[in-house]
Order: sequence, then C-alpha cells, then structure tokens
Amino acid sequence: MVQPSSPSRNTTLPRETHPFLVYREASWIYQSVMRLKARQPRMTSPLITLIGPQGCGKSHIARQLQREVQEERTATQIVRTSAAQFTGELQRASRLSRLRDFQQQHRERVDLLIFEDLHEQGTRPETTQQLVAMLDDVLAAGGRVLLTTRTTPGEIRGLSRRLVNRCQGGVLLEMVPPGESSKRKLINHFAEAQNLVISEEVVQLLARKGPSVPGDLLALIIKIRQARTPGPISPESVERWLASDGHPVTLGEVARKVARHYRVKLADLRSANRQASLVAARHVAMFLARELAQTQFAEIGKYFGGRNHASVIYACQRVEELRTNDPALHLDVEQLSTEISVGR
Repeated sequence: MVQPSSPSRNTTLPRETHPFLVYREASWIYQSVMRLKARQPRMTSPLITLIGPQGCGKSHIARQLQREVQEERTATQIVRTSAAQFTGELQRASRLSRLRDFQQQHRERVDLLIFEDLHEQGTRPETTQQLVAMLDDVLAAGGRVLLTTRTTPGEIRGLSRRLVNRCQGGVLLEMVPPGESSKRKLINHFAEAQNLVISEEVVQLLARKGPSVPGDLLALIIKIRQARTPGPISPESVERWLASDGHPVTLGEVARKVARHYRVKLADLRSANRQASLVAARHVAMFLARELAQTQFAEIGKYFGGRNHASVIYACQRVEELRTNDPALHLDVEQLSTEISVGR
C-alpha cells in the first residue's frame, strides 16, 4: 500500500462541534444524497454531483452521509478523498512505482466513493484518466458516488469532456441558499451551539442583513461571541460587526496566526528548515491558506520557502488525513480556523 499517503477509507469521523442541521431549502437535497446509503438506490443514477459555493454545506452533507452509512453498515467500504489529495497520492504512487497499489485503494471493493472539490481537479491527462477509471470501476461494481464542486462540471476550466459527461450522466444537485426564515433557524442553532444568548431582535437583524451562506453565518456568530462585552448584545453592536465583516483572509494573515499559535518565528515557518515542529506547523499553515484564503497551490509554495505545488498538495492532504485520527491536531485546525475567520 502507498504510505503514508492514503485515502480516507472506512475512517470513523470525529463528532461535529454542533448537532447536524438541514435548513428547509436544502432538505430535498439532503434527502436525495442520503439515498446513496442504499446499495441499489431508488434513483436514476448512483452518481450525484453536489454543487454550491464555499461554506454552503456540501462537505457537511458529505460527512453526514459517511457517518450514517458507517452507523448502519459497518462492513461498507467507503473511500473519501478530494481532488488535491487524489492528485498528490497519484503523483507519489507514480514516483514510487506503486500505481497498482493506488488503483486498488481507490477502485476495488468500494461501496461508496466521496470525491470533494472537483473544481480543483487538474488538467493532467494521467490524473484525468485515473479519476474517470475510478468512477467507472466503482459504478460498474454497484457502488455509489458523491462528487462536490463549487461550479457546475461544464463550467470548470480545463475539466475533460469525459469527466463532464460522467457528471451530466448522473444527478446534478445545486445547493439553495437559506431564506430569511431558515436563516433565523440557523442563527438560533449556531448561537445555541456557541452558548451565545441573543435577543429575537438581534436574530431578526442578522437574518435580514447577515450573510446567506451558512458557513459565513456561523463565522459571524462566533465573531460576535468572541468580541462581545458583558451584558446583552445590542442591535447597534451587531450593525458594527456586520459593517466590518467581509474582508478577505490573506496568506500572510494565516501564516502569522499559525506562527503565533505554535510559538515559532514567522521567518522560520516560511524557511526551508525541516525541523519536525516547523514542518508540522508549516503543513497546517498551508492547509489553512488553501481552505480560508483560497490561495493557489503554487502561490502557497512560493510563499513558504519556494516549494513546488506538489509539496503543498502533499501538506494539505497530510493535514486532512491526520486530523481525522489526531484530536489535538483537529482541535488546532478548528481553533485556528475560527480565529483567522472571525478574529479580524
């Protein structure tokens, strides 16, 4: 087997920091995706592509699908990966002459394949060929597939026609933003999870003027909790938070926060130093730069000591893998994500 890089196969996911919730406008999408739990789903195709912007809940639904399948069928073989992770693993397998191991991991006896961030899929012929073969093999063996992407497959620049056709031959589901009533439900849900008491007046204000993407709404609730002063939260203070919200996360901001969190010098974090503690912190910084600042792999590599994009892909993939089984790392990533997203 290709080690240490491997897809998430039948790995038990950590519990969510707050209970799972589906808002009304997304309930039919959730129900459609959950039909993939069945070995022979009663739908036109066992392949679903879930489409929506960052923070809309695609990964939330994908993780819930994995959890429910694991709870109901412990023997079910699940592979969960992403475009960046898949690409990094393929490059490593090719370099180590272990392509057959890679193919076995991703194709054989797979009951459910979850492939996230299709919009990041590269244009390299070998990667495309392996991805198409993986989809075809899993589906031919009676497996089910869930893909997630920020844009429709036909709009993804450089995506091969073969991949577009595979997606269009299945079911395309586009996430619908919550309406004002659903936003109120989400606000109360997030506030309760954060032990934040807010008045109905503030809830109404946030529902009218706050962001519509659930992930952004959660970030705003956390920001209010962290920045509030003693006493009730006033509508005036919420107006100020709303007015200051929305400035994009930068690569430098991520690096500074990570360096401070791990108590290392920023210059060392960005250097070529391979000290174990620096490597671990650097990997987290690269992962968060990709997740929060949405920075290109090449730009991240250049910032951190002139590394190539393959090194960044590997770092992101390693953090995604390790945080599943490492509660301390998972907590670090969650705390840093919150601090970077809302502490500005």
